[in-house]
Amino acid sequence: MRKTFFALAIFLFNSLPLLAQNQREQTSQFGAFIDGGLNFHNANFQTLPGVPSCCPRYESGIGLGINSGGFYDLLMDSPFSFEFRLGYSTIGGTLKADEATTVIVNDLPTTGMFEHTVAASVGLLGFSPLIKYSVFKQLIFMGGPTIGWITSNTFSEKEVLLQPESAGTFENGLRTRNNYSGQTPGASNFYASLNAGIQYKLPFNSSGTMFLLPEALITYALTPIVKGMNWHSNSIKIGVALQYALFKDIPQPVAPPPPSPPPPPVVVTKPIPPVLTATLQMAMIDTDLTEKPLRELVIEDYIRTQYRPLLNYIFFETGSSDIPLRYHRLSQTQAQSFTASRLNEYETLPLYYEVLNIIGKRMNEYKDGKLTIVGCNDDLAVEKGNRSLSRTRAENVFNYLKDTWQIAPSRMKIEARNLPEKPSTVSDTDGAQENRRVEIYSNLWRIIEPVLSTDTAHIPKPSVVRFIPSCVAEAGVRKWEVAAIESEKKLKDFSGKDSLPNRLDWELEKEHGIVLASLDTVSSTLSIGDKIGQETESQPVNLPVRHYTLEQKHREGSIDTIISRYSLILFDFDRGVLSEANRRIADFVKDRITDEARVSIFGYTDRIGTDEYNRQLSESRARSAQKYIGLDRAEVKGLGRRILLYDNSLPEGRFYSRTVTIIVSTPTRR
Repeated sequence: MRKTFFALAIFLFNSLPLLAQNQREQTSQFGAFIDGGLNFHNANFQTLPGVPSCCPRYESGIGLGINSGGFYDLLMDSPFSFEFRLGYSTIGGTLKADEATTVIVNDLPTTGMFEHTVAASVGLLGFSPLIKYSVFKQLIFMGGPTIGWITSNTFSEKEVLLQPESAGTFENGLRTRNNYSGQTPGASNFYASLNAGIQYKLPFNSSGTMFLLPEALITYALTPIVKGMNWHSNSIKIGVALQYALFKDIPQPVAPPPPSPPPPPVVVTKPIPPVLTATLQMAMIDTDLTEKPLRELVIEDYIRTQYRPLLNYIFFETGSSDIPLRYHRLSQTQAQSFTASRLNEYETLPLYYEVLNIIGKRMNEYKDGKLTIVGCNDDLAVEKGNRSLSRTRAENVFNYLKDTWQIAPSRMKIEARNLPEKPSTVSDTDGAQENRRVEIYSNLWRIIEPVLSTDTAHIPKPSVVRFIPSCVAEAGVRKWEVAAIESEKKLKDFSGKDSLPNRLDWELEKEHGIVLASLDTVSSTLSIGDKIGQETESQPVNLPVRHYTLEQKHREGSIDTIISRYSLILFDFDRGVLSEANRRIADFVKDRITDEARVSIFGYTDRIGTDEYNRQLSESRARSAQKYIGLDRAEVKGLGRRILLYDNSLPEGRFYSRTVTIIVSTPTRR
C-alpha cells in the first residue's frame, strides 16, 4: 500500500512541469468520456398508470448505469471554461417495498411479508452544457444542466410472498402475482437534470497534447420517469475522460514588479450577536381533549371491522364533463379480476375513488339492480342553466359502466338537472364545488350499501401528539420547522415563517397503518432561523415506541378487543336528522352491539362555519344516532371541526367529514 502511494506521489510531482508550461497557449480541446453510474431512485407512488398493484408505496430503489459520449471545450482567458457534452446514459433501477401484514395459517394469525418489485430500464440521449473552473490547472470543478430525449423506457413488476416461507399462496395458487412488463405507461419523453462534478488532469503523452482526466459526477434529476408521478433517478458517476488539446506558442511574459507592501491590519471588534435559542416539548391529547405528559407511544393491534359508507357522488371541475383522474378507472380486462377484498387495506378516500368499480362489480353480481344517474351543475357563471353539461357528465359515468363493466343500457337511466335536489349552499366556493356532481341511485340497497371489511388495525395511543415549541429570537423569527424523524426518515413536519405557534398537533390516527406498524423511537427537533441569518436547533426529544401485537396477545391469552367502526354520512347540509341511508346503517349497528360492548359516538363537521356552531351541529348529529340506536350508556361527543378527518379542499373530503362515527369495542378472550 505504501509503495503504491509513493509511486502515485512521484507520478503527480513529475506531471507538474508538463501542466505548468507557460511557453504556449492552449486554443481548444476535445475528447471522449465514459462513466459508470450508481442510480438512486426516489419515489412516492403506489402503482403505475393502468397497472394493477397492491403495493402500499414505492419510495426508493437502486440500479447501475453507464454514461458515455464526446465533448468539446470552449476556453476562456480565465480559470473558467465551457464544455459541451453529447452522450448516451442509462438511468434505470429496481424499486422494492416490503409490506408487513397479518395472514391466517391453520386458523391462526401470523406475520406475513409481501415483497413488491418494479424494475425500470431507461435510456436517454443527452446534451450537457457545463461550466468548468480550474484550480492550479489540475483540479477542475464543473457543473451544469443536462437536457435530453428518453429513447427507451420499459418496466417489469411482480409481487412475491416472502413470509411465511413454508406455507401460503396468493389467490392464483402461486407465491407470486401481479407479474407485468412492457413499455412503461405514461413514460416521460423529455429529461432534465443538474450535474456537479470534479476532474483531475493528468498528462498522457510526453508532448503534453493528450490528457487523462479521472472524474466523478453527481446528477440530480428534475423530471420524473413517468409523467405526473413522483419518481426520479439521481446518479453518482465515476469514470474517465480522454482529452486532446491544441496549442499555439506565445512569447514569454515580462516579470511584473514586486507588489507594494500591504497596509497594516485594521482590528475590528465584532458585536455580540442577538440571542437565538430553541426548545421543544411534547405532550399527549387525551380523549377529553386535555393536555397530559407523554412518556411513550404505544401501537396496539386489534382485529378491526369497518362498515364504511359509499359516497354515491362523482364531482367535476368547473365547466368540465370529464371524470377527474383521481377516480380510479379500469380496462375491461382489469375489471374481470377486480375483487372487493383488495380494498380492505384502503383508507377512506382511496376506497371512495373506487366507487365506480364497486358499483359496477355489484351490478354484475345483482342482476335485478338498476341505476338512476343524475347529472347536476352549480348553476353559476358558465354552468348557469347548462343542463346539457349536466347530461354529458351523467353520460360519461353511464358509458364507463356500460363499456368497462358491461352493464346493459336498459338497466341504467340518465337524468339531468341544474342544482342537485339537495344542494349545498351556493353562496361560497365550497358549496358550488359540491354541486358540480353526478349522483348515482339504485333500486337495490346492496348496490350502494357501505363497504364491509375486516383487517388488522394499528391503533396509536395516544391518537394525538402535541408539540410545544418555544424560542428566544432577539432579532425576530424568520422561519421555523418542527420535524419528527424515525431512522433518518421524516415522518411529519410543520414549518412556517415569522411567528412561531405555541401548539402543533400531530394526528397519528390519520397515518397509514403500515407506517404505524413499523415505528421505532421517534426523534423530534425544532429548527429556528432569525432575520439576520442566524440558525439554531433544539435538543432532540426522543419518544420511545412500544408495540403490542396480536401475536403477543395470543401468547399471553389476554382479553382482546374487536373494534368495529361504522360511519354515517350524507347528512343534509346544516342539519342533524338521520337520512334513510343513515338509518339503514344504524339498524345494521344495533344488531351487532352486545351487553359487554363499549360504544362511543363522535360527531364531526367540515370546515364551513364557526367552531361553536359546528360543535353544536356535530353533537346534534351524534345525539340523533344515539337516540335512534337506543343506547343511553354510549359515550357521545361533538368534536365539530376541531379535528378535520379528511382533506377539506376536496368536495368528497368535506362530505366524508360531515360524519358520525360509531365505535363499538367488544372484549373477547383469544
